[in-house]
Amino acid sequence: MESPVKLLQQVRRRVQSVTYGSPIYRVMLDQGPMPDRVRLGIVDPWPGDAKEGQMLIASQPFLFDTLPAAWPNRRAFLAHEWLRDLRAVGSDLARRKAISLIDAWIDEQETWDEETWEPSILGARLANWIAFYEFYSPAASKAFVTKHLRASARQLRHLIHTAPAQTSGVEGLAIIKGLVYGGLALVEGERAMGLAFDLLIRQLNAEVLPDGGLISRNPARLAAFLRGMIDLRSVLRWTQLDVPHELEFAITRMVPVLKFFRHGDGKLTAFQGGNEGSALLFEATLTLAETRGRVLKRLPQMGYERLTAGRSLLLVDVAGPPPRGFDQEAHAGLLSFEFSVGRERLIVNCGAGPESDPEWQLAMAATAAHSTLTLGDTNACELLPDGGVGHRPRKITAQRYEQEDMQFLELAHDGYLQRQKVMIQRLLGLSKDGEQLLGREVISGPPGRDYTVRWHLHPSVTALLAQGGGAVLLRTASGAGWRLRIENAGAVDLALEASVYCGEGTMRRTLQVRVSGRTRTDPTILEWTLTHETMRKGG
Repeated sequence: MESPVKLLQQVRRRVQSVTYGSPIYRVMLDQGPMPDRVRLGIVDPWPGDAKEGQMLIASQPFLFDTLPAAWPNRRAFLAHEWLRDLRAVGSDLARRKAISLIDAWIDEQETWDEETWEPSILGARLANWIAFYEFYSPAASKAFVTKHLRASARQLRHLIHTAPAQTSGVEGLAIIKGLVYGGLALVEGERAMGLAFDLLIRQLNAEVLPDGGLISRNPARLAAFLRGMIDLRSVLRWTQLDVPHELEFAITRMVPVLKFFRHGDGKLTAFQGGNEGSALLFEATLTLAETRGRVLKRLPQMGYERLTAGRSLLLVDVAGPPPRGFDQEAHAGLLSFEFSVGRERLIVNCGAGPESDPEWQLAMAATAAHSTLTLGDTNACELLPDGGVGHRPRKITAQRYEQEDMQFLELAHDGYLQRQKVMIQRLLGLSKDGEQLLGREVISGPPGRDYTVRWHLHPSVTALLAQGGGAVLLRTASGAGWRLRIENAGAVDLALEASVYCGEGTMRRTLQVRVSGRTRTDPTILEWTLTHETMRKGG
């Protein structure tokens, strides 16, 4: 039997289909003045991918209606983010391709469709049409311009009518961006801007945390959110409108947080549904933010710690899943960490699964897909099949201190307490020179509980068992060697096993170091060290 929520959603879809899909509604969208030009000359500042643009130019004509549900980055495609890639090519052929695709979309999607007219997709698409207009319009005919302006005004009026009372996340910011760009460039300016400002202030107050973090706890989402805010500030400055204090303040606070999550390669850590992203894009983001800010050591509200020593960097998730309503992409990687040296990553989390594959998304969100401890192959918090978190930990603690030339993090969570009567503690210590990472896993509870500790390796790292199965030798692409050694290895099972890494947006094979055991005493303690050492050629 379907849940009341799903039944309500089905009823709402039927009502929307009848209302928005009717000829009368289409006539309503055409009521009022139509723009005679795009009155906003702002240019999108973000880098595109010329290779992707060339592939799109070479592609055969297709129907937007026939895009498979599993199309990679389907939402971004329907939002016409590919305009950025065509602009990166910059040729007349690229301009004509942009016009032909927009023209085809208008022909195919003239009437309302639940997916393509969904407010966040519509808002992003409308903003992209306007932001890239200076790029493709020189190759446009008068007939196309008229058709384009009418379609733009129609979508803007629908967006004003259907914008939710409360926006959230990057999708919410896309709705606001569509309203602002559309209101300034087309028609309905007063209505659109008034609604946009109201939504923006409420969203910033609800989602930007006191430490500058984002309530979703997703580093990649935070970077995208920051870019959206920079775009809004730029368009307001361009039109000589006042920039809300809340917007300027949020940008200033968020810049140090973006720096916090960057590894030495310039890309992001893979926590809570986020992936690495583009170092070039993050450099552009920090430049266009026009604000300086030192790299923070900790984010107490967002729930992360950052330890640095020598060339080593340790990033640790020290909080639970985001609050309900912001947990759709949440992961169950309680107390997981990533470790890099210089520009090379050693220990990682598996990243987020492709948005077109819910099964892989759920698998990548599991505790076992993170470099942390798993009890009985169960998740430390309940991941719901359709996204979001059910049962969640009640208490997570993190204490940071220095002792004997080492930085320590003393962590604990009760994610397994109610279900299995077990408390988990983790101690991580980074030496002053960054050459050694110490770990202690403490399992407090009844005997007979199976547990597994995992260290997922970046695909560029090779590994082999050593010391009779009591250690693992790791080698980075540059040839740097590290030894992961397990204390009292005879009491546990140490193995190298297959893993996958999705941090770069595609599935890559890699390895994981796995230690499995069973609790025998209270508490059960597992100690390990990861030490940099000189490795001879050939091993």
